[in-house]
Amino acid sequence: MAQGFGEIQRSSIKDSSGYETIFEKITTATNGESKSYVWYKNAVRQEVNRFKEDHQKFHRDERYDALDPESEQDENVLRRYAVQGHMYLFEYKAQSKYLPYWDKFPLVYCIKSTPTEFFGANLHYMAPKKRILAIRDLMKGRINLPKACFHKYLKSNVEGLLLDLASEEWDTAILLPVEDFVITRKDSEYNFRKEEVWSETNQNFYDRIRARKVVRGYGTQESVAMVR
Repeated sequence: MAQGFGEIQRSSIKDSSGYETIFEKITTATNGESKSYVWYKNAVRQEVNRFKEDHQKFHRDERYDALDPESEQDENVLRRYAVQGHMYLFEYKAQSKYLPYWDKFPLVYCIKSTPTEFFGANLHYMAPKKRILAIRDLMKGRINLPKACFHKYLKSNVEGLLLDLASEEWDTAILLPVEDFVITRKDSEYNFRKEEVWSETNQNFYDRIRARKVVRGYGTQESVAMVR
């Protein structure tokens, strides 16, 4: 339902006899039907507690899921590199101790990528309801996001792999309460309230970056850039 809550139906439900990721569990719970924002919020809340303190569990679950037959796997993939037009969850350790704050587990829509770094919009810098509008625009081929969301990420500072999220899972991903904002001072990390981040972004909400969305594949026929 990445086109926006309540706008499409889940018509394809994977078999569930194998290992189920959090995304598969929520998709199965929809029973192929469109669901509201409140439904998704409650469904995510019920499933996410065991992931909050162990972000790598997302990656371990995807590894276990990859061992199942293809018909029982979700569409998410673990990657070593970022590709333009895809969205990722990953652990990150920022270098600069002078940043006002940063997110240890970003949810980033990639705008540009090189072998050593990538640039994109971390949707965690917006409150969950505002993320829904951003997803709707992305699925219609439009990038329309506050400048405060955009950051550069060094590949060397990514801890582990990037979880490449299938577009049909974006609606679930934006509601996962896994944003982990911290501030670094004198080599120590301190928690920074996400509500303060959202408030600061909201103050400059109309200072935005607007563009057409470009999607690139991974070396198949889809490697030709597709502007949707």
